[in-house]
Amino acid sequence: MLRFTIGITALLMLASSLEAAPLTVRVEGAAPGQGPVLVGICSGSLDFGSCRYSQNVQPPAAEFQVLFPDVPDGSYAVAVFQDTNGNSNLDRDQRGLPLEPYGFSNGTGRTAPPSFEAARIAVSGPTLTRVRIARSPLAR
Repeated sequence: MLRFTIGITALLMLASSLEAAPLTVRVEGAAPGQGPVLVGICSGSLDFGSCRYSQNVQPPAAEFQVLFPDVPDGSYAVAVFQDTNGNSNLDRDQRGLPLEPYGFSNGTGRTAPPSFEAARIAVSGPTLTRVRIARSPLAR
């Protein structure tokens, strides 16, 4: 009976590990020394409130990678911004346009309002995605 229990436990552990995989986000365009970069893995919308996983990173260089080790298989979008004033929010003007450097997966949001569908990436096994953050033309 003990062997059976150990076997079942091992199978369950293997099955659960197949359902989650590492997601690596390569961030490009950061300004070291200009504030932390917030990286969010979002589901359903690009609002940071819908980001199930997030990390706050002091950028070591203009380009760096952030690892999310156990992201369940599914559809996500990556939202990134550099918090130049340290208030942990993406500051916006009265029209809702970003005032701090930002970017989304698939390069969406540079010429039109971003949508989750346009930024969507599929995670199924180890995944690497790239996000380029760029200074907003409205930046202070």
